[in-house]
Amino acid sequence: MTALAQSQFVEQHGNALLRKFPNQPVPPTVTRAEGAYLVLDDGRKLLDANAGGSSFAVLGFSHPDVLDAMRDQMTRYCHIDFNSWNNPLAEELAALILSRAPAGLSRVYLAGGSGSEAVEAAMKLSYQVHHDQGQPDRTWIISRNQSYHGATLGGLMASELGNLNFYAPLLPAHHARIAQHHPLYHRRDDESLDDYARRSAQDLEDKILEIGADKVCAFIGETMLSAMVGDVPPAPGYWQYIREICDRHGIHLILDEVYCGLGRSGRSFCCEWDGVRPDFVTVGKTLAAGFVPLSAVVTTEAVASAIADGPQGRIQHGHTHQGHGLGVAAALAVQKIVQTDAMLSRVDELGKRMRASLRNAIGAHAYLREIRGRGLLFSLEYDCPDKNNFGTRIAEMLKTEDGILLNSKWHRMSFAPPFILSNEEADHITNAVARAFFATADGWEN
Repeated sequence: MTALAQSQFVEQHGNALLRKFPNQPVPPTVTRAEGAYLVLDDGRKLLDANAGGSSFAVLGFSHPDVLDAMRDQMTRYCHIDFNSWNNPLAEELAALILSRAPAGLSRVYLAGGSGSEAVEAAMKLSYQVHHDQGQPDRTWIISRNQSYHGATLGGLMASELGNLNFYAPLLPAHHARIAQHHPLYHRRDDESLDDYARRSAQDLEDKILEIGADKVCAFIGETMLSAMVGDVPPAPGYWQYIREICDRHGIHLILDEVYCGLGRSGRSFCCEWDGVRPDFVTVGKTLAAGFVPLSAVVTTEAVASAIADGPQGRIQHGHTHQGHGLGVAAALAVQKIVQTDAMLSRVDELGKRMRASLRNAIGAHAYLREIRGRGLLFSLEYDCPDKNNFGTRIAEMLKTEDGILLNSKWHRMSFAPPFILSNEEADHITNAVARAFFATADGWEN
């Protein structure tokens, strides 16, 4: 179809693209994205405090080192079948990821493009290990309320999103949930944080015993709760207690770090903060930082050996574009920048700076409930009448008056800026948020 014919088709039939929100106006067009900024077709320049909207652009946009690596790869090939041919860059990427992984994590499985695919792969790998070790009845997956693990059917099974409940008839049946782990919401007044961590972990053991330990495959959880509830770190000791329970019953522990992993928390793996070693860690958004879709599962030698030595002798899972050649090149360039002491320290320090600034400015306000998070992944939670509209109003004010894009809705503002943010840009964001917060709160109840 010629350009003229395409134009005539759109003119006659409307937009040919089926969009996620078909009843809303077509969103603005981005003509260029550089550093932490988006430039729109009307000339506006917006500072993106959510790194692409869903926290993937950890190095911002158009980073020259990553683009150079991608150009170099494209002179060789963009993709060849991952299982038929060797790509030395894939081995180099895996070694780099493992160089900063918690002790015991020693293998990287390149799962596909999205974090959802990594979650799906981790659950299937977990079941295959149990199956190949003579325990095919371990079919149950346990997760937590108010969690999000992706858009595939397996990911949705482990998630809880009210607007997607209509998919329930399609979801795998052997799944159970336990209470969300959220110290602010669920710790009793008479409990210490450790008391709450133990009680929250006990929910898992109770559910395992209810189902039957010999029927449970794995427990999956976000290491730090994601933007669904606003970047909630666990109580100290929680994941260690969960690990003990999983070990006691021969159950795999899957930590979902698609959102919070690979530097976001100020550590290479978010679970480093918690001193726990899972059986599987899923990574995605931050792996290739949006330059090319790429996701992976980081796992143990025990898992690798169980599959290699099992009756099938292979992983019974795969995708056409897993280990995508251009994605691997991009991810390797990204991780060479991220996986350094200097960058991880910068993420930790800048996150502390921004949270301290917000606490100093807003900490005494009656609407503020909590400012929490790790590294450059944190939220400001508020409590007031009509919370969703309160947040929406703040986000619109930040966009129109300050040129800042920030995810602000439901009950919280979530911050996930790129790691390359300068101190001046960070201060611009927190100062603008404080102004917008007070301006919106003034007279809000009336």
